[in-house]
Amino acid sequence: MDFRFIHVYPDASIDAKAVAKEIAKIFPGCKVDIRHSFKHNDRVQQARISDTKQPFEKQPEQSADKLPLYDGFVLQRIFAGLIPAAESDNVHIIFTGLLTCTFSEDDWRYHGRAVVCGTPSIISTAGIVEAPAKPREFYLAQLGSMADVGSLKKKFAGRFIDYGDNRITAAATSYALQALFFFVTDGEPFCEDRNCRLYNAHWQEELIHVIEKGALCSRHRQMANKFNKRSAKR
Repeated sequence: MDFRFIHVYPDASIDAKAVAKEIAKIFPGCKVDIRHSFKHNDRVQQARISDTKQPFEKQPEQSADKLPLYDGFVLQRIFAGLIPAAESDNVHIIFTGLLTCTFSEDDWRYHGRAVVCGTPSIISTAGIVEAPAKPREFYLAQLGSMADVGSLKKKFAGRFIDYGDNRITAAATSYALQALFFFVTDGEPFCEDRNCRLYNAHWQEELIHVIEKGALCSRHRQMANKFNKRSAKR
């Protein structure tokens, strides 16, 4: 992987320049450019899933009334086939409004994902909203009352990121850094320190805490510094 070239494909819901600027701060030796939004074709529909409790190879025929979910790894293979061969060893970070999921054999079901690391890395802006869980009280209130979702969102406003939220760009930046550290760490991009930008947030409030801190932990700062020094010697 030629880490010197990082290509960012934006989504309308994020400030791509702000994301690229943060990447360049941490990896100053890399050339970060912003491309046009990634133009995929009808093949993405091959990655759609309709039954969250069946692996991809056992998916039933698609139903039009289902929430559009996409197998992140299948989508990744489709996107990889659309990248020019001359750039296949560069780093590509694709932001998309498609809701990506991956199948877990631990509980035999799909789970929404905000980021699918690899070549290319896919960051789902819908996943930023949908994948980390809202506060427990939100779901308890949803079960225990007749209030609609809109009313509950107003009640718990500020405790989760929603569509159109100005915090999506900050969250997108953290996920972009996870995608980059996937290569730096040989496939282990997440941090156990809840104050680190690489923390794998399962709850919206954890994600908000991460972006409010807005920093890497000392271990990952040192890791980035060592990587930058090695890259400078090439």
